[in-house]
Amino acid sequence: MKEQIIPALIALLSSSCCIIQLILNMFSISCAGFAIFTPYRGLLTSLTVLMLSYSIYKKGIRNGTVMISVLICMLLMMSPEIVKNRNEQKASIHTTTSYFIRLHLDGLGCEACANRIKNELNSVDWIFNTRVYFDNKTAIIETFEQEGWMNNDMVKLIQSIDSKYDAQVLDSWVLLL
Repeated sequence: MKEQIIPALIALLSSSCCIIQLILNMFSISCAGFAIFTPYRGLLTSLTVLMLSYSIYKKGIRNGTVMISVLICMLLMMSPEIVKNRNEQKASIHTTTSYFIRLHLDGLGCEACANRIKNELNSVDWIFNTRVYFDNKTAIIETFEQEGWMNNDMVKLIQSIDSKYDAQVLDSWVLLL
């Protein structure tokens, strides 16, 4: 049993900036600083694969416990990519005029932080869609009406999510459909 728990714990560490932080975000708990493991993600992932390989060698791939362990570890190791894909996903196109604003974001520690900003902004009634890019620390926000982002200070909106976040407006544009 220990052969299956240790790889899962290491896989959890390799994706801790996503899985653990997403759980904390559900309870409105700010970033816990798990992004410190991100530079070691390759090492942790390699160690997980080696330990899973050893379990498969010792017990065989047809062993149910080993198979469940492999599936859990694979899901945990892929979770940062899943969250990144979700953060950058486009919403369906609508048939009205769209107003866009692009922000540079400060204070993002991981993909889960980007996910938190996206979810908070998407809950604002005048925001149609938000895409947050952790890699270059930007967000593209689409609104239904120009007054929404002109009358409501977008920077203050970002700062209201958590005091560690800050934003600068890079540019804005209109798409007429």
